[in-house]
Amino acid sequence: MLVRTQIMLDDKTKRDLEYLSEVKNQSMSSLVRKFVAEKVKMEKKRVKKVKVMDGATALLLMSKEAERIEKKYPSYGPTDLSINHDHYLYGAPKKKFKAK
Repeated sequence: MLVRTQIMLDDKTKRDLEYLSEVKNQSMSSLVRKFVAEKVKMEKKRVKKVKVMDGATALLLMSKEAERIEKKYPSYGPTDLSINHDHYLYGAPKKKFKAK
């Protein structure tokens, strides 16, 4: 079943569509339906490739990616950050740190 739908086209697109309609001996409506159907089909395929996941799965994937990056590009930071965060953030004097 076809449903009547109104669309707005710029002048050039309308002229091009009229030209194609005449050359192909098809109505403008049938051409538009064909073009829209093809484009919708392509977009649906593209959208299906995008994975939809819940928050927990997304966090798990991000943590795995972070581990992979850390192995490839190891970084080293201060071992006393939790005790001396004021020093590293604001320049306060360092507190004594006893390593276990």
